[in-house]
Amino acid sequence: MALIGQLVFGALSVAATPPSFLCIRGQVCHINRGHSALATSSYAFGRGPTRPRGNIDVPCFIRDAPRSVSTGSLMDRRYVPLRPWVPGAEEVSATTPQTLDNKRRRVGVACDGHRPKCSNCQGKSFSCEYRDEGDLTRESKELVVEVTRILAQLPEPGRVRVLQELGEESSAWTILSTLRQRAADSRQEQSDASGSIQSSTGDEMEDAFHGWESQNPVAYPDRDSEGTQPDMMRADGTTAEPRKTNSDTTERPASRVSGPEKGSAIGDVTLCDPRLSKLNIRHWTSIDISDELAAKCISLYLQTDHPLLGHFDPELFVSSLISEEHEYCSSLLINAMLYWACQMYSAIDPQTDALATAFCVEAEILWTAERELGHDSTLTLAAAEFLCMGYLGQGRDHAVLRYLAEATDMAGRMGLFSNSSEAQNSNQETRTFPHLTGAAKAAHMYAAWGIFNWLTLMSLFYHQPGMLYPSSPPLIAVPKGPHVDTTETSLVLPAEVVSWVPAYMGDTFPYLCWFWTIVREMTWVYYVGGQTTLGSHGSLAFAEFKFRELLAWTNSLPPQLLSKPYTPHHVQVMHIWFHACVLDLFRPFIGRGHLRYQRLRTFASNTCSPSAICATSTAQLKKLIVNYRLNYESSNVTILWHTALIYVANAILETNPKDKDWYTYLLHCLYGYKSLSHSWRVAKSITRGLLSLTIRKGGMSSEKASQILRDLENNDTHQSPGEIRATFMLDLDRALSEPDTATVEYLANQFEDNVIMERYTNLFDKNPN
Repeated sequence: MALIGQLVFGALSVAATPPSFLCIRGQVCHINRGHSALATSSYAFGRGPTRPRGNIDVPCFIRDAPRSVSTGSLMDRRYVPLRPWVPGAEEVSATTPQTLDNKRRRVGVACDGHRPKCSNCQGKSFSCEYRDEGDLTRESKELVVEVTRILAQLPEPGRVRVLQELGEESSAWTILSTLRQRAADSRQEQSDASGSIQSSTGDEMEDAFHGWESQNPVAYPDRDSEGTQPDMMRADGTTAEPRKTNSDTTERPASRVSGPEKGSAIGDVTLCDPRLSKLNIRHWTSIDISDELAAKCISLYLQTDHPLLGHFDPELFVSSLISEEHEYCSSLLINAMLYWACQMYSAIDPQTDALATAFCVEAEILWTAERELGHDSTLTLAAAEFLCMGYLGQGRDHAVLRYLAEATDMAGRMGLFSNSSEAQNSNQETRTFPHLTGAAKAAHMYAAWGIFNWLTLMSLFYHQPGMLYPSSPPLIAVPKGPHVDTTETSLVLPAEVVSWVPAYMGDTFPYLCWFWTIVREMTWVYYVGGQTTLGSHGSLAFAEFKFRELLAWTNSLPPQLLSKPYTPHHVQVMHIWFHACVLDLFRPFIGRGHLRYQRLRTFASNTCSPSAICATSTAQLKKLIVNYRLNYESSNVTILWHTALIYVANAILETNPKDKDWYTYLLHCLYGYKSLSHSWRVAKSITRGLLSLTIRKGGMSSEKASQILRDLENNDTHQSPGEIRATFMLDLDRALSEPDTATVEYLANQFEDNVIMERYTNLFDKNPN
């Protein structure tokens, strides 16, 4: 209510009148001020000054009178004797009250403004009456009425929310525009809910309201079509893990993998390339692993993660692997890859988890030998990326940044990035790019874009102190398959056809290269402090420009890369990354008062604001999560998509009041990590951290959180020793101001403390949701 008073007072202040003049006789010289409020109001509403209405009666006795007035003649006059001083009356000064009683106004006697009777009227028989000197202009009255009506018409939750958001706002016009916007949003929501609008008018309003969505159907498909219900609750309301379905009949066989829920044996996994059945793994590693199991692990990686990462040319790699040639395959690369692939396969066969650690040790030995020789190559570059990924998934975060830095420096020395100092000192490698042909050029194209994409992904989704950020995209062309028609789909990056692209790769990788090129500038501005012509971090114009670029990217995707329920899994992950990036793009504006609802200028819709965009992308992420978990068994083995779980969990916990289905989606996120924890140790720490975050935000009691954690850790048969390190961000809201207390590691370690604090204090109490 205090804010309502401030709003009304702000409107009243528009019509404030100037102070009265004091004559040299101590009397108030009155002016017909009917014009003053109007003139002031005209300036306030952006118009020029208006012509005063009525006469201004100002005696010549004002102290600021023109010099032509003779002061001598004034002294010769006989003045009316002043009334004796009355005890309690205030002395007349230059700050005489603006409001005078009507009697004093007529006779021109000084009035001290005392109520209910002024000092000069005390003891008189007539009444002392005042008229309101602060009359509002017509425009001001309309503003007061409009503010009051808007607040009265808003529903209670919306009224409380807008008052809280505008509590610190000092701009009257920002307050008014925000209230008008909320009123429009509220009317539209009521109209949609009632369904009372006729078809023609309703369609027009829907187009106006969701214009920015309807014009970008790839990014924001029809929310009512092909929806998936988030049904994962038992009949008694307790938590349960979502069921799997067998409805995925249209997905390519190469992108389907068997998961532990199916109870599949190792032999049920089909190799993505029949040549892998001829693998002689003893040629490449000293680790005791059978040829069959090694082939299945490599196949699992190639068909699940490689379409998204593309660290090397898959055709050249498999050919050299089987023929035991070392031009496009090496022992270091095989051991580093199996470190990652065995973690993936442990969701199917838990025994491979121990093999993953053994391959890590072997790869470390080979890496040290390579570094002592100072050999830089595309194979060593890919091995560094696998070691970085493997340490991240296994929760050994201390080595992630080291290998990421090694890979980045190596790419610079090889001249893969345009403006790095290493590239300038390696002119020989840079000059050889135009002369590379055939297999050698294909290998370099995959190596350059593979490290660039991974570095950009890490800088966006895993940003933390010490993280590296790419300064430019690669110099070399993007590799593409012969069936990717870039003329019709407007792939803006230079691309060249490679000789052979396996079917399991699909067409995703070239468009991901374009996507990460757009995102790179965002990470450079947001996390490095870079400057652009459109502004720096915190510039809504820059965010709007990048959003436009991202929408143009989605509208250029070919039909096989659209977001549909049963497209290949890497297409689903690509769209997950897109919406997660949109949330990161507008996250800095969500907590910044009026910018949260600031309309984007290049969009026709009045509702296209950071808040609306984030809400829409969150809704899309929810659908993608449910669809991916229910219909894709690869959701159990690849961790590349888990960013969606963190982002959705943060969104539903930040919403107040919470949506009616918030708890269901929170369980989807938690049980998504339970499925991933069969392969990835870091998923256990994230689960614990999410529950800790939920308690801290007042969304769950400590008893319920402890119950869910026990359920999630039940039947956990393989626990790898050692501490789990994870220093990337989990509390995305706090990460903007207090990154040290927003990490996965910090929140996971705070779980027991938060349980105690919630149980015995009211520190985490929130309004009921």
